[in-house]
Amino acid sequence: MRRIEERGEVTFGQAIKDYIQGWVSYGGRSTRAGYWWAQLAVVLYFVIGFLLSLALVTTVHVLGIIVLCIFGLSGIFLGIASTGLIFRRYRDVGFKTVPIIIWEICAFIPGLNSIIGIASFVFTLLPTDQFVAEKENWLVRGKDSVDKTQTTAAAQPQLAKAAPAATTTSTSLPTVVFYPDGREQEIK
Repeated sequence: MRRIEERGEVTFGQAIKDYIQGWVSYGGRSTRAGYWWAQLAVVLYFVIGFLLSLALVTTVHVLGIIVLCIFGLSGIFLGIASTGLIFRRYRDVGFKTVPIIIWEICAFIPGLNSIIGIASFVFTLLPTDQFVAEKENWLVRGKDSVDKTQTTAAAQPQLAKAAPAATTTSTSLPTVVFYPDGREQEIK
């Protein structure tokens, strides 16, 4: 078991490598690209397996059934690996471990599973550290626990219009970029 800590750009090959090596790693983080590349690989794996077993069942019955069983049993491995991947993805978005566990248990409650499935899909689309709060609480990490070297949604500059100076008679307002660390920069 290897702790997966994806940062920055993740390629298709790196995502598959992290998915396989971290199949029981519930700690660490997986980026949005790492999550979706791994999900694409799982879908391709099952589509190819289904087509291969379908072709073999129509020609060599026993071999086709064996291939179908192998791909079916590998679903157990992929289910465990996907659970680890979703834990890492939620952690990358900003959630702490206990709320993730509660969330995943609630996914098995009839009536809630479709709502949780839709919300989970939305969570996997969010950028890194989207839910990081000013101060850490039981649900999400605080800004003090964010890796400063990684570009996050919280670290992106915010564009805003600055108020005109009292002596300025111009009708157009300058554009100012406000950084999370308090710096301001006027764009001309």
